[in-house]
Amino acid sequence: MADKVTKRKRGRRGKIGVEIFEQVEKLVADQQIGRTEAFRRLAAKSGRQQGTVAANYYRIARQRGTKLAPRRRRGSAGAANTSSVLKRALAALADVGGLFRKLEEEIGGLRKENERLAAIRRLIAR
Repeated sequence: MADKVTKRKRGRRGKIGVEIFEQVEKLVADQQIGRTEAFRRLAAKSGRQQGTVAANYYRIARQRGTKLAPRRRRGSAGAANTSSVLKRALAALADVGGLFRKLEEEIGGLRKENERLAAIRRLIAR
């Protein structure tokens, strides 16, 4: 009995990706939506993760030789992106430092003004 269940599972193996590919292609053609939106809708409908649907679609698309946009490379572009993020972070820190300096100056001025007011109060209190 367990042997029949195993055979049924093996017979089903590999069919999900093909089904997903066909469903995505149908959604894109019928509803004039992009693949990303089709992945989202199919994932919601089937209870799968959007990334799982996309991975299955692209695996079958590559097997069938479907023309796809080239994959994005993560190597050097990531380093450039990291550099720009660091530059923005340093600029933000410099802005914060400038704000603190202005606040310190204002606090110093307020302390001097407070001392003058205290002196005036002492003079009035005499």
